[in-house]
Amino acid sequence: MKMTELHSLLKAESHPSIHIQSHHDGVYFTVEIEHGDDKQQLRALNGKPMVFRDEEAARNLLQQAGIKQVKARRILSGFSTLAQPGFQSSWPARFA
Repeated sequence: MKMTELHSLLKAESHPSIHIQSHHDGVYFTVEIEHGDDKQQLRALNGKPMVFRDEEAARNLLQQAGIKQVKARRILSGFSTLAQPGFQSSWPARFA
């Protein structure tokens, strides 16, 4: 969904659910729009999904479009969930 389509959808009486979604543990972010059973990503003029470096950049763009509050979703990769227990060293750490 392009920004112009989102504007026309917001002007209509229906209110879509808009989320900022993180990918690969916050490496990049996209904006997802849910309208009924339809789920789409916010796309640029060339038709490719808009990708943001951080959540704040996505929020700023949406605020410029007149969208004040947006929920954020964080998606954890499979590797990070396996690595959660972490590495426990048997050597005590000391400062030099």
